[in-house]
Amino acid sequence: MKNIIFFILFISFTALGQIPTGYYNTANGLTGYSLKTELKNIITNGYNGQTYNDLITLYNTSDNDEYYDNGTQTNTILDMYSENPAGADPYNYVIGSSSNCGNYNSEADCYNREHVFPQGFFNQQEPMRSDAHHVIPSDGFVNGGRSNLPFGAVGSVQTTYMNGSKRGTSSTPGYSGQVFEPIDEFKGDIARMLLYFATRYEDNYNDNSWEDFNDANDPRDGSQNQWYEQWYVNLLLSWHAQDPVSQKEIDRNNDVYVHQNNRNPYIDNPQYVTMIWSGTGSTGNGSLFPTLSGMYVDTNSNTIVDAGDEIQYTYTVANIGSTTLYNLRATSPLGTFNPGNQVTSLAAGQTLNNPFGTFTYVLTAADASNSCGCITNQLLIAADYNAAGTNGTLNVASDDPNNFTNNDSDGDNLPDDFTIVTYPNGGSGASNDLFISEYIEGSSNNKAIEIANFTGASVDLSNYTLQISTNGSGSWTNPRALTGTLADQDVYVIINSGSNPSITAQADDNTSSAPMNFNGNDAVGLFRAGVLLDVVGDPNNSADTEKDQTLVRKSSVTGPNTVFDKAGEWDVFAQDDSSDLGTHTFGSTASIDDNAFINLTIYPNPSTGVFHFNNDDLIEEVTVYDVSGRRIKSNYSNNDGLIIDHTGIYFVHVMSQGQNKTFKVIVK
Repeated sequence: MKNIIFFILFISFTALGQIPTGYYNTANGLTGYSLKTELKNIITNGYNGQTYNDLITLYNTSDNDEYYDNGTQTNTILDMYSENPAGADPYNYVIGSSSNCGNYNSEADCYNREHVFPQGFFNQQEPMRSDAHHVIPSDGFVNGGRSNLPFGAVGSVQTTYMNGSKRGTSSTPGYSGQVFEPIDEFKGDIARMLLYFATRYEDNYNDNSWEDFNDANDPRDGSQNQWYEQWYVNLLLSWHAQDPVSQKEIDRNNDVYVHQNNRNPYIDNPQYVTMIWSGTGSTGNGSLFPTLSGMYVDTNSNTIVDAGDEIQYTYTVANIGSTTLYNLRATSPLGTFNPGNQVTSLAAGQTLNNPFGTFTYVLTAADASNSCGCITNQLLIAADYNAAGTNGTLNVASDDPNNFTNNDSDGDNLPDDFTIVTYPNGGSGASNDLFISEYIEGSSNNKAIEIANFTGASVDLSNYTLQISTNGSGSWTNPRALTGTLADQDVYVIINSGSNPSITAQADDNTSSAPMNFNGNDAVGLFRAGVLLDVVGDPNNSADTEKDQTLVRKSSVTGPNTVFDKAGEWDVFAQDDSSDLGTHTFGSTASIDDNAFINLTIYPNPSTGVFHFNNDDLIEEVTVYDVSGRRIKSNYSNNDGLIIDHTGIYFVHVMSQGQNKTFKVIVK
């Protein structure tokens, strides 16, 4: 009976968090700053402000870290300044602990409340101070480092924090002071919080109880409508487009609605952002149509997709309007322009090829191993309606000329589909890099690590090391350089020199020292060029989870993984079992119908959110990624199909007995 009561309460609580029917009805048909003002009215009406101390209790639900680390850290706070979406977090704050505090000397000391729009600018007044839509939990030391700096792209780095957030001199066009740059995963979250603040408090634009907006760090422009200076609007539009709304934001928006009875409209309706800020507030007019194409380049010609390879882009910017546009500049979620020119003017009817210089993106180790095998990117072009930049700005997104989905995210009646460049990855039938294929943590000194090469070519090992993270310390130490050349479909075995003869007989290298003195509570990592490539064990967990075990990588695993997935990727054998050491089975010779898998399709596409496969019996695992490469929640069953809850473009990755296939789908 207790379980039934809990279930009813859970359903009731969940329902309270959803968008109320008709919540945005009065905004229908509006655009520009009229839309912004009506949204202000909607999210102010019925606002039920809570206390500043209540935020700490709210964070236990609104900022619970269930979205990364394979959902294993639901008892910790999700801090955007310390979260590492691609691997182990540098540190965590446990819900219900005494980690919330106001004093700190370094990262990981404590967390506190970060005002995305600094509270010093409004003299710590309510309701701004306790408005949860822009006040988030963050590490106190990093929060102090950010201080009241505006957000922006960092050019010259002064400080890099543990998860990659940076403080330094701005490289954002239009601002040359100090800025703070969060990691890419959360740039859209930050942008939508700041746009919420500019909407909820738009009539405080010139409040004399606030700090003077002419403060060098305050990005307000002193107007009720645009609210932020043009360079900041451009930045926020760019970040909003770069990092679309995530499930984390949707869930947090629902939790905050329960907490204070208002919502962030830019999470519920992301299109509102460009409907308000793109090309508004001006008497100018004009139209741009940029395109973006790209190709993968194996820069070191080693036939392996790895860190350092590039996506090389070509692009055009066409003025298809009837007026000259001025001060054209380009930003992009990924990549750099060299030399990074600004175009002074572009006459009506004129088209420029690669006007901002050579545009490239350098792949990271995470890119090289991602399941999608693709990079999604877009150009964001801003242009002024007059040379002085005083008559408003046009903001447009690029279109992939080879993608005919014809999405129109910025409302200019022109297509702006993301540009998606694919490249070989594990799904091609070969591994994208070396990976750990066996781990032995046996009695006494019986310890071995086996590394496999199924890349399709011989690999020079001089760039690889094996390292240890001792007792869950989170720090990697004692690199052991690998030597020689590892042939395709061969393995490299490094052992503890005190191992028994059945293990030493397979050794290519041996040592009695670290990292080969590991125990069951130590993680062992394979590194390439100093970047973590693959791991056995959790480097942030001191439990003896691998003690007295032999682990052999499943044959279905086709590449390295920086997150240890013991249940999903490893077979467990008894202590001192070395019968498989020195060989590894890659791929599967099971009874899968290869031709049937090749011909596997997904339908209908586009759909309203429910997809089916033409042969469900082939499918073992389905993973859904959004256009930024983040894994999202989804539901799949043979009977009900694949369900994706929110509109947008997604990549559906299907696995069956070592084979992989990725589909691009659209939810209308």
